[in-house]
Amino acid sequence: MGIRVRVKIVAGGKSATTSALVNSGFESIEPDLCIPLGLAKFFSFWPPRELYGEEVVTAGGETTIYLVPIQAKIQLLAGDEVICETPCSLVVKPHIDEVLLSDYLIDELGIVAISYRKGLWRHRTDDPSTVRRSEEPQYW
Repeated sequence: MGIRVRVKIVAGGKSATTSALVNSGFESIEPDLCIPLGLAKFFSFWPPRELYGEEVVTAGGETTIYLVPIQAKIQLLAGDEVICETPCSLVVKPHIDEVLLSDYLIDELGIVAISYRKGLWRHRTDDPSTVRRSEEPQYW
């Protein structure tokens, strides 16, 4: 199942609320948020005008990602409540269909996995007895 959380992404004068996959295998040295082409088009970041391509190695092999040269903001949501907010870097990956949180960004947002298989998590400020359920996937 995986853990998916509800987030609001604010970038380039626009915002989008969507689910995002908590992907601990997406290792990063910055708070990277990987977005699919559909969302990049929504934000008017695609086709690339000022994107910078970079070759990376992923679990699926080598691929090209595109770095968006603006600072974005991401909010972790519980219903309409903003649990946490942090700046993030946007990366466009053409061959994905949902938003992915990097390990760095997962830590910045305070997401604590309880069970990946069952899709259970909590926020680091939650009472230890709090268990939150995964959001449904949203494909772009």
